[in-house]
Amino acid sequence: MGSTPFDYTHLLAPDLPAPAARWQGFPEFNFVGGHNDADGVPVAELIDAMTTVLQREGKTLATYNLASGPQGYQTLRAFVAEKVQRQRGIRCTADDVLITSGSLQGIDLVNEVFLAPGDTVLVEQFTYAGALTRLRRRGVNIIG
Repeated sequence: MGSTPFDYTHLLAPDLPAPAARWQGFPEFNFVGGHNDADGVPVAELIDAMTTVLQREGKTLATYNLASGPQGYQTLRAFVAEKVQRQRGIRCTADDVLITSGSLQGIDLVNEVFLAPGDTVLVEQFTYAGALTRLRRRGVNIIG
């Protein structure tokens, strides 16, 4: 067996982005989502909230969307609908609300509905990299 490493580059798609830089640790000011100030996390309140949810939901925690179906947790959807009505004056019900698993799922759904390859999208200079990746995959023209 030779010492030459296996060359697999011919197997990759020709238009892949450049590899990510090697991990160097978090920057001093990290604005990437999910990196909160550890001192700002209300641990005691989170424990109380989790205890409340565990007592109320119990076994449904192990079921898909807490047995609420594909639009997301029914109680949360009702809360959002009520808040939208109260604060924004928009009439809606829980059936009008969709809870996503994260921002990229929401972005993917919106892109699927509203964008076709070749469409043009305007973005801000500092835009979420995940959104840009999804737009590129959708085949749209990105300006910004």
